[in-house]
Amino acid sequence: MLRLKNKIKAAILFGCMICSLTSVHPNDQVIYMKDGRVITAEIISQTAFKMVIKLPDGSTKEISKQDIKRVAFKEAKTPEPKDKTPVGPPTPTPEEITKQQEEDSKKQAVLDEKTEKRKKQIEEAKRNRLDIFLGAGSGTVNFQGANYYDNVIAVGSSMGQDNGKFEYPIEPKPKSGKARSLEIRYSWNRFVGEAGASSVTSTATQSIIGIDGPSSGTFPKFIQGNYDVSMKHVYGNFSYSVYPHPKYDIRPVIGYHQFWTKTENSNSLTLGTGVAPLFTDQYFGMAPTSVAEVLKGFSYGIQYDVKFEKFEIRAGLHILQMKGFGTYDRQLNAYAPISAQAQSESIDVYNKWVAKGAIIDLKFLYPWKYGVSFWMGLNSMSWTYTMSETALSVGNGDSSGVDPESYPLGKLLFESLIGPGALKETKSTTIQIGATYSYDFNK
Repeated sequence: MLRLKNKIKAAILFGCMICSLTSVHPNDQVIYMKDGRVITAEIISQTAFKMVIKLPDGSTKEISKQDIKRVAFKEAKTPEPKDKTPVGPPTPTPEEITKQQEEDSKKQAVLDEKTEKRKKQIEEAKRNRLDIFLGAGSGTVNFQGANYYDNVIAVGSSMGQDNGKFEYPIEPKPKSGKARSLEIRYSWNRFVGEAGASSVTSTATQSIIGIDGPSSGTFPKFIQGNYDVSMKHVYGNFSYSVYPHPKYDIRPVIGYHQFWTKTENSNSLTLGTGVAPLFTDQYFGMAPTSVAEVLKGFSYGIQYDVKFEKFEIRAGLHILQMKGFGTYDRQLNAYAPISAQAQSESIDVYNKWVAKGAIIDLKFLYPWKYGVSFWMGLNSMSWTYTMSETALSVGNGDSSGVDPESYPLGKLLFESLIGPGALKETKSTTIQIGATYSYDFNK
């Protein structure tokens, strides 16, 4: 009887233990049976002698506790809350709030200071001023036109000649001459407008050597003389300041330019023997030659002004895109005293072409007083050519007019065979000193 009571107490204690555990872990029980089976199920209910379990397939089963060896419980899974409440940042302390406010105030003060400084710079950079520049100095013009035409004509005149007759032009070396300039500049706030004109003259030498003569022999031939080259330039520019500042200024610029270049006072002496078709003996005479060119077009570039304590620098770069034409006229008036023969001959050429180049302008200004400044400047211009079209005429004074056979040959020489390769740069460089008067309308 006592033994039966002890068994009943043990069963009741085991049942209580199972109940307490299942209340904490209602799921995921592993039941080890005495016969070796292992059952994974959910305990639905139990008494002191039996329990009802729910199998994974959803069915229920009743088992006796006397057949159970032990019950194990898996780690309970903590269910995730359906509504996750975001955790906000920690609430700052009053000391942290005060420190952050001080830092924000300092940053804002720096920004306000920069803003006010920039406003002041823009206000100080505002302009309403008129500047008038006058300058004079020296310069050179290396005009490719004169030598270019002489080279092509020399090839044409040498073709078809017998006994090795030819002409060879020597490239002229320009000498410096006078340069002058005038510019008016108006500045209003960020806008700057300029209009100006300049001229430069240079001296060069025309030298052509060769062999000529009658069919019986050859003799030296010379054309020699000096001439002046004159280049005139007018322009207008418009620029806008992208970052106004009282000490420096950067401005993109666009402009319009026109150039007139020509040779003047060219009366070369000529000496030779047997100029076809008339002369058969020694001759001499004059060969006045004139070359002219007109180019016009637009430019774009950049201008930069910077002010120092006692002087100012103004610089500009202008890229040129131009079109125009060139003309060449050589008149030969010769006389052979032995045979008392006289001859006149003319060569006229007209070309159209495209020119691309650049202008670099640099000025150093020293402000004096009463609105007067003194300046020194350097200006350099250059451009190259692309042939477009040619018209040519060659005539003799004793004949009925233009030689028709010379036209197609000359056009071919200028436009295709010799002309494109003979084209060179035209360059002009001047150094000037001058004075500037400035009138400030804001004062």
